[in-house]
Amino acid sequence: MTLIKKFIFSIFILSTPYNSKAAMTTVEPLNVFSSETLLQINEASSTSGPDHSIIKGRHGYTHYVVDGYSTSRKLVILSHGIGTSQRMYQGLVNHLVDNGFSTLRYDFFGHGYSKYDGDMWFDYTPDVFVDQLEDVLDHVTAGDGKYKEQCLTAIVGHSTGGLVAIHTADRWAMEGANERAIPKIVHLSPALWANKPFVAKVADKIPRLMTVLFKHIKLVKNLIGKAYIENMDSAFAFDESTGKYIYDTIKRSATSENERLFGFVKGVNEHPFLAAGIAGINNHILRGDLLSGHRETFLKVLKKSEGQKTDTLVVWGSLDCTVPIKDHVETMRKWEMDHDSLKLTVADGLGHELLFENSDMVADLILPFLQG
Repeated sequence: MTLIKKFIFSIFILSTPYNSKAAMTTVEPLNVFSSETLLQINEASSTSGPDHSIIKGRHGYTHYVVDGYSTSRKLVILSHGIGTSQRMYQGLVNHLVDNGFSTLRYDFFGHGYSKYDGDMWFDYTPDVFVDQLEDVLDHVTAGDGKYKEQCLTAIVGHSTGGLVAIHTADRWAMEGANERAIPKIVHLSPALWANKPFVAKVADKIPRLMTVLFKHIKLVKNLIGKAYIENMDSAFAFDESTGKYIYDTIKRSATSENERLFGFVKGVNEHPFLAAGIAGINNHILRGDLLSGHRETFLKVLKKSEGQKTDTLVVWGSLDCTVPIKDHVETMRKWEMDHDSLKLTVADGLGHELLFENSDMVADLILPFLQG
């Protein structure tokens, strides 16, 4: 194909509306994964299989779970953070359903039981994230499905999941974007700044080269898991006065689970896609030089007019060192003063992984906002 033909073809594709509802299909796990791969995910994750359904969308296969749909039409989407899965929200889901909400949670590509359709070492850009969220939402609320009465009330995003929420709000606010809107967003541990481990900082500088090395050299790929586990030392709340982690038992359990996921437990194979999924996120949405752009998008969303206004709650652990609250909380407080659509709540004694540490406290902090 000549360059001119390629250009015309790309313009045609970009200008052609995508009917994601029509494209959605539900698929069986064994039509997505080989039996060996499915067993590998099960063993690495200490699970017996997917919790619910898998759909085929624009970029791949997304595993999702819906709770509370039989008793509520007020749908809250739950978008997790890098390296975790939709299961991190189970404690919060119980609170939301008990308080009159339905929930939709899903796995990012390369996480849990979601799989990118192509090379697993892919570019996980904001557009891919938003496309994935749109696909699963459109499938769940399709007119012929049992969840068709659900009405989007809010998106709750932890860390990277918060970036997904703001980029979704930004896209939907654009003229002609299917007249959709997000009434409320909850950012848990907002990934608008980052204190990264050394390997991630190196990958920020030479993302393409590091992706090649990760892909082809196992010893180098193992650095992803080691850096992720190392970063957990700063992700959980640490009490300097006692020299101990406040939620030490939970932190040790999470470390053990991640050692298993990354294949550092003898006799257990690693999750087949997780390292690649983490690399794709770090290199293409969490890359250091892109964070200022996310802050600009965040402020842009806060400034939307009344018809497209999205009320936003930021819940930030007082001991978060992954997104260092001590360095940036004053900036967030200034934004709160400048925008009546933004509210900041500091969660005393919690770190970056606040949902793992104390989902009861998180629920108490966000429920009044969602119910208001």
